[in-house]
Amino acid sequence: MILFFNPGHETAVKNSSPYYTAPANIVSMQKELSFLPAWYGTACDLVLTGEKNDTEFHSFLSDNFPSLPKGIAEESLYRYPEMEVSLWGISPQAIYYFKELNKKYDTSLILTEWNDIYTYLNSRQAAGDCLRDIAANIPEVSKSIVPCFCNKLEDIEEVVNNSASKLLAKAPYSSSGRGLLWLPETGLTRTERQILHGILKKQASVSIERVLDKRVDFAMEFICDGQGGVDFAGYSLFYTTDKGAYQGNYLGPQENIVNELTKNIALSLLDKVRLALIAILKEKYSPVYKGCIGVDMLIYKEEDEYKIHPCLEINMRYNMGYLAIRLYENYISPLSDGRYYMDFCSREGEIYNRHKLMEEQYPVVFKDNRLAEGYLPLCPVNYNSRYWAYIIVKLV
Repeated sequence: MILFFNPGHETAVKNSSPYYTAPANIVSMQKELSFLPAWYGTACDLVLTGEKNDTEFHSFLSDNFPSLPKGIAEESLYRYPEMEVSLWGISPQAIYYFKELNKKYDTSLILTEWNDIYTYLNSRQAAGDCLRDIAANIPEVSKSIVPCFCNKLEDIEEVVNNSASKLLAKAPYSSSGRGLLWLPETGLTRTERQILHGILKKQASVSIERVLDKRVDFAMEFICDGQGGVDFAGYSLFYTTDKGAYQGNYLGPQENIVNELTKNIALSLLDKVRLALIAILKEKYSPVYKGCIGVDMLIYKEEDEYKIHPCLEINMRYNMGYLAIRLYENYISPLSDGRYYMDFCSREGEIYNRHKLMEEQYPVVFKDNRLAEGYLPLCPVNYNSRYWAYIIVKLV
């Protein structure tokens, strides 16, 4: 397959136009981190890259990770005229982009067809509906965490004024900590009203939910086959800022993640949630969608008791959690663990200088053809880089 990285696809889905133009920062991220899908791909896959080929970087990868998919430039597509395309996230814009490439290079790349049900399945409304189903069937899941959806500013005001809890507003088409707004308990100010009005104007509704005393961020990752089948791919343990923005993922054995989660949540409850989600995905997603789905969750504390929120978001796309699972399984020594990081800096040269310093501080060490220790950038880094994806691994 030809793997393609198109971040921020939720906004493209909501826009629905094949001619949608992403914001400049998303375009830059897509270009600079275009090689990322290689780390969850297989040896027979290829990655369509937006950056010029970094000979030194790719030579190093070929020497040390011979089974890693290779990057190809757009003008090389004619060599692979009938390969299937696997998008990071399916959107009308991404499908149209490859249809145009088929015309330009006279190829017959196999593309996913757009299905209008994807618009709903990518939304927080779909995640909220799934959460409602889970809470109705698993007594340990509190019904009070199910969000409400408002399509008028007056309705949001009423919810805020009548709530005894601190509330969080979310844009229905957003992810990875974007599109979030913490609402003041004393009532909406002019600033919040302006932001909420903007979300309503663009996306027609807003999700309102309780702010929880979060202790652990994690996700369950699944693969849908497009014919009703669903496989559980594993748990991902990730890190966010105080405001919910994604920072990175733990890299390590699945048993370590399970041990961390079951410090406060029973394994039997995790199993119930996993089985409930598989049933939902088999019914709603897998009959019409082929690819990865990540369901974001958290462990929170309420009245001295640890509880689980089993469905914060349903990410109908490949994601950093799934990438972290596959990266660890395929390329890191089982004697090691570490962390996967995503970073951004607007100052030219800043990331490049930090990258060179990391190379000195954390030299790479390989054991049995796997990374055992050190710093490894996952995409080429140059002086103009603004986005940075990398890992630091250590022996344990």
